[in-house]
Amino acid sequence: MTVIHRFYETKVRIADDHHFLGDVDARGHPLVISHAEGLVIPICAHLNFMASRYPASTCLKHARVLSVFWDHLEKRKIDYRDVNERVLKRFLVNNATRETKILALKDDVELGITLERAEFVCDVIEKFYRTLEDELLCIPKPNSPRFNQRRTLTGAQRTAARANPATPTPENVEALKEQFLVKPNEFSGQNMYAIAALFRSAGLRECGAVGLTTAALRQSFVGESEFLPFIKRVPRELSKLATHIAGSKEIRNLVLMALGSMRERGRTILSVPVFEKRQSTFATVPIDVFSEILDLIFTSRHDFILRYGRSRPHYRAPDNVFLSTKTGQALNEKSVSNLFSAEMKRLGIPGTAHRIRATSIEDYLKGLYYLHRGMHGIAWQPDNILEWCRMYARHKSTGPLVHYINRIINIEEVLGYLPVLFDDTDLAACARALASVSPERKQDAVEGMLALMGELDLVPLKEPHAC
Repeated sequence: MTVIHRFYETKVRIADDHHFLGDVDARGHPLVISHAEGLVIPICAHLNFMASRYPASTCLKHARVLSVFWDHLEKRKIDYRDVNERVLKRFLVNNATRETKILALKDDVELGITLERAEFVCDVIEKFYRTLEDELLCIPKPNSPRFNQRRTLTGAQRTAARANPATPTPENVEALKEQFLVKPNEFSGQNMYAIAALFRSAGLRECGAVGLTTAALRQSFVGESEFLPFIKRVPRELSKLATHIAGSKEIRNLVLMALGSMRERGRTILSVPVFEKRQSTFATVPIDVFSEILDLIFTSRHDFILRYGRSRPHYRAPDNVFLSTKTGQALNEKSVSNLFSAEMKRLGIPGTAHRIRATSIEDYLKGLYYLHRGMHGIAWQPDNILEWCRMYARHKSTGPLVHYINRIINIEEVLGYLPVLFDDTDLAACARALASVSPERKQDAVEGMLALMGELDLVPLKEPHAC
């Protein structure tokens, strides 16, 4: 295969040497180099400004867009200081590439790229000029706005079909988990089942799931009273407690008994260290799901490592909980996302792997909402609910969670729900039982309740929003 090197194009290179931009080590951050000018000073100045605020991966995405845009301007003989909304739209019409063959004859011309990509390109270029004008003061700010802040990408909206991502229902997620268990490759199916369980029950992201290690699971035992008598005997990596490993049975049984004791005293979750979005944090994993993952580590995962290592004498399995059946190494985010997307598409389930996390967050916030409303009535505080949910979802702010609570409130307004508060746990338990009665026996339940109300000299209160 012949590889064509286009030396005339502006290139993006990654800095190999350690150098500091303020307090930030800029090794690994991108540099933009032109065939004619060498270092492209305006773009590099902008990227240096970004380096102290964004990770290298984000800077690299911006560098790639700006390098293509720079060549586009070079081909059209446009000074970068003269760029305006019309130049930007011409760039979008040409699919945000270096080519300049297509000329828009009207402003609402259809775009060949997705709306998401077009919006990202616009955002990158607008930030570039905002940095040069407002932060670095490298170029004069024009008297009128350089770009149209009310831009409408009408063509892209028709052609890109960018819709709000669908969120699978809890029933969809359970069906997906069951389907994973019947996959021909049993170990792969168990991996996907456990990952789906973490998405659904703990709101983990893909990066948090694939980065989960047996050492992190062991760390969740620290500080728990049931584990204090023998915690020092538990190996750092729980994979060393797998079945068929000599001397592991006693400690393994102690671990399982301790988890059972935690259940008996009412504990439902364990706090597990995870690494998501370049940050260490903790996820609340239900003990039942935690036990299923331990079972995977002690049995199927260990069996897979033995099988995989038979023909590879130098193979050493990483400590990651979830291993690829092809490489024997840790699964990567893209593989997990693709596997989930393919299976969900086959089953007709809307959304993606990441949207299962949204299912978890919405379900958790709904529980918080009804609990808080029941306790405080009209004095309920949305900020309190959002802050509790923020800690569960491991968000930096509550902003991304607001639409979840708005959705719950909107459903209430449409359906006319009014929370009913029970101040007695026995009454609440009876109400739950009545709510779960089968349709065939519903009329009998209603008649029985009406008879009981008559005996107690009580009059049923009419439901205010009943149809």
